[in-house]
Amino acid sequence: MIDTGSFVKAVKQILMQDWDSIGVQSVAQAQDEYDAYTAQLAGMILRGASQSDLVKYLIELEKKAMGFSGDRSRALFVAEKLWRVADR
Repeated sequence: MIDTGSFVKAVKQILMQDWDSIGVQSVAQAQDEYDAYTAQLAGMILRGASQSDLVKYLIELEKKAMGFSGDRSRALFVAEKLWRVADR
């Protein structure tokens, strides 16, 4: 069974270190920037989302919420890390 608190912290860390689409990793005041996405992704994973679902969500965030073109290779890398942290 997954310790939800530790799992959510791990998801947040992966987003900040490996995804960080807007480059706020080193900005102290912005450490909560991805919290809403963290909660959504953690919930998706706990409900059984596939790696493909995670990739689609990350790319959608980059395109719709941030106005970027979406980085598929980064999204795939991050989705794989998220999947591993959940012991899937």
